[in-house]
Amino acid sequence: MGTSATTARHDEGATGEDPLLGPQALREWVTGGHAARGRVFLREAETGAEAVAAAADPEDVILEPAGSVPRHGAARAVGYGGRLADLGDELFLGERGVELQDYIAASFVQIVGPTVMRFFDEASWRAFLDDADLARGTGVFAAAMLDPRVLLADRSALARPQEVQTPRALRIDADGRVHLGLQGEAVGHVDDLPAALGRARPRASALGGVPGSADLVAELDTRPWLRRYLDAADLRKMLRLPNGAARIAGFGWTLLDDELADAEPPTDDPFLLDTAEGFLLADVRTLRRHLLSPLTAAVVDAIQTSRTRGRAAARVARACGVPDAHARRLCLDAFTALGVHLGAPIEDASRDGVR
Repeated sequence: MGTSATTARHDEGATGEDPLLGPQALREWVTGGHAARGRVFLREAETGAEAVAAAADPEDVILEPAGSVPRHGAARAVGYGGRLADLGDELFLGERGVELQDYIAASFVQIVGPTVMRFFDEASWRAFLDDADLARGTGVFAAAMLDPRVLLADRSALARPQEVQTPRALRIDADGRVHLGLQGEAVGHVDDLPAALGRARPRASALGGVPGSADLVAELDTRPWLRRYLDAADLRKMLRLPNGAARIAGFGWTLLDDELADAEPPTDDPFLLDTAEGFLLADVRTLRRHLLSPLTAAVVDAIQTSRTRGRAAARVARACGVPDAHARRLCLDAFTALGVHLGAPIEDASRDGVR
């Protein structure tokens, strides 16, 4: 890391050479995701401006109050107005704004534009976990989780709480304290910013400012399927599927209801859906979708909910009435052509409500 001899290019909001720079950087900062450009720094005031400019790399983005004095540095800067701290706050990039809402309220208020929802108290994150449990058991998702205008704060920390990484989303407050993202507690001071940037921490550290955060993280650890739940909600957003429009395997529905499943779909595997157009295999990461025949859909479900190839093939043969050799061949074809994998062991503690 180091400084540049040039003054950082400054885009006021969403204008400038790259109109998507600001919105994309803000999205990554809110969710805690891995930005393609690197890290995202948000300065709430002029405090620490020189230190941030000096520490930021060319692939990083600095979100700073509009009208800030340009500093010499390698990163690009984007000006914003407003703030995101208290319930109802709004932050603006040019003329486009995003509002901050509590998780509980987001499902009941009228969403009129881009909205960030976070946990303001313990009741808020407990409602989030209750909604996740309900979706896993019944297939019914909270309305706000399906609204494409709504972002869940620190989604990456909720999905992978124990994964360790160096900070990717940082907030520097008016006193110079360095926080992790929107909800993290202070992890250092801007005067010693390189030390804060170099120390790897669990992603759950970004939830340190949430009331009852230790209990929240403990609850996340008992739900290893939560990342798949978040992906399933994203899938409904992507395909514009409201509750009731389709069924997703593993969320209140299974195609092979043979009571022989000894595993659940791997976290990052594509999703099997039952839609009005037929069975669909959809991947939220590659955005690839495949229409499947009923037989192929049964093969996929058997593979994703079985721990061994032999068990998957035996279930296909039994459920679909095909010879064992043909069932084994169908499973092999699904492995190679569709990118599905054998399931992960079902934890006794997480069996309830799966199927």
